[in-house]
Formats: sequence, C-alpha cells, structure tokens
Amino acid sequence: MLDRLFPGEFSKTLIENDFNRGYLVGACFVLGLLVLFVVVRLILMFVFRRRRCSQIVVSTPAGNLTISRNVIEGTARRVLRDIGELDVRRIRLYRKGKNYSLLLCCTFFDGGKSVPDIAEGIRNEIRDTLQSLFGIKTLRRIDFHVEEQGDSLPAPEVRPPSTEEDEEFHADSGI
Repeated sequence: MLDRLFPGEFSKTLIENDFNRGYLVGACFVLGLLVLFVVVRLILMFVFRRRRCSQIVVSTPAGNLTISRNVIEGTARRVLRDIGELDVRRIRLYRKGKNYSLLLCCTFFDGGKSVPDIAEGIRNEIRDTLQSLFGIKTLRRIDFHVEEQGDSLPAPEVRPPSTEEDEEFHADSGI
C-alpha cells in the first residue's frame, strides 16, 4: 500500500526498520487523535450552541406563559429610556438550554459614569422589571456590546414641517 502512496526509495526507507515503522504509526496515531478532537469539538459546539429565539416561555403549574421578543425588547427599552449615556441600537434574545440571555448593542456617550457601573444598574433593573411584570426567572445574562463611542449625548430627532399641500395635518400624531 505504501508503494502506491510513496513510490520509489522514500517508501522503502519508511518501512525499512522497526524505528521508522514505529515513527510512522505514532505520526498516524497523533493525526487520528487530532481529527477525533476536531470532530468532537464540532459536535459539542452544535449541541450546546446559543440560539436566537423569538419568545420566552414561563412555565407555571396552570400552564405555560409565552412572552414574545417584541414585548421583552419594549420593556428593556422603557428601562433604558432614562439612561442618557447609552443609546441602544439592537436588542437580541438568545436561548441556551432552558436559560435565556439578552444582548444589547449600543453606543456609549460620555456622561460621567463608566460603562461597567451603568451596565450593572441596567442589568438589575431589567431583571427586576421582567420578573415583576412577567415572572421571568430564566434570564441569566444581559450582555452589552458597545459598538462605538459617541462624541456627545444624542440629540432628540426633530422633523421639519411638511411643505406639501396635499398632505393632511394630524394634530394628535405630531406629524
């Protein structure tokens, strides 16, 4: 078999004596172990991966309560409304087994407090709010991903008045 893989003198020197045959078996054994470890790691990553989800299920003795991602995101945004140092762009909900986690992607604006201090207060407030409103106890992690640092606090969005004549004015909507 080695004659077909390694023609000529090289194959003869590989199997010429016991030392070379032992060296070849050892090298094949190490390569086999590396392939085995890579396969096991891929299987473990697939089984224990963190998946995005669209709802949190709260089990009660009377039945299950399903809370959608939009409700969770709206509640988190209400908590974050008063925090001027962080502007949250995206909120993602993940599930790993029976536990859930939130990822808050945000921009940091220097307002006197550090990000770890702000993050710890937000984590506690979001957990307390979700537990008191919906009974969610399976939210284990709230992660922050600071994507960029802003120069100043974000200004409120001001829309200029419309100049088109066929557009209708709505006093209640602010448009």
